[in-house]
Amino acid sequence: MIWLNGRLVAREQAHIDPADRGLLLADGLFETLRAYRGHVFKLEEHLQRMAEGAAELGIPLPLDLPSIAQAVRETLDANQASDAAIRITLTRGPGQRGLLPPEDPRPTLIVSAAPYQAPPSVDGFIAITAKRARRNEKSVTARIKTLCYLDNVIAQTEAEAAGADEAIMLNNQDGVACGGRSNLFAVIDGTLRTPALEDGALPGITRGTVLSMCKADDVPVVEGPIARLELLAATEMFVTNSLVEIMPVRRFDGGDLPVGPITKRLAEAYAGLTP
Repeated sequence: MIWLNGRLVAREQAHIDPADRGLLLADGLFETLRAYRGHVFKLEEHLQRMAEGAAELGIPLPLDLPSIAQAVRETLDANQASDAAIRITLTRGPGQRGLLPPEDPRPTLIVSAAPYQAPPSVDGFIAITAKRARRNEKSVTARIKTLCYLDNVIAQTEAEAAGADEAIMLNNQDGVACGGRSNLFAVIDGTLRTPALEDGALPGITRGTVLSMCKADDVPVVEGPIARLELLAATEMFVTNSLVEIMPVRRFDGGDLPVGPITKRLAEAYAGLTP
């Protein structure tokens, strides 16, 4: 079952207007969440990020956040998915031909849920540096989870072709930005580091949780530029998102990496937060 614009419908009956700007122009946002034993983890944080992104883009929310949260729970219940991957999609809705948004937008809101499937590489990812796609760290969309994910699709396709699980994307200054579907952390010269938002990193919900855990557990962490050569010298590396949580990187650009003590410590702490 899909929650579409106020009601639950069977997937095959969930029809989108052919003039929807999300389809035609990637004019919209999305959030990916995980449910554990029927509880949606970090739901409020995801909805707040979506609301902030919508405000930045000038897309009105068709419902208030508590009502969207209720729609998420209804979708989860309707699909009888206790451990699930959930997606919320918000578009500006249908519009006239051309780039300019409609004066009176009618946003489209979709909520879907599917049984959670663990990644094949639960012991750690193989990662490569993406060569074809980059993050434009100067763009406002680099800080918003928009539907415009074609660069990420290209990067992930490149990783798949190389037998890897994740592609690490560089920004326009040849600095590390993020993974194609994740945020990145690495231990370099004994210090845990992660690209800053100004470097093209998406403000990931799991990323923010890790930063909070580091502060609470007195784990020093530095947000700032990371050169690819520095990343090659890392002694630990992991990527984060809501579905894979804290996933160690066991090989990067052909070099093997151990699952080190900081990665283990943070992964255990994160597991303690989930329901």
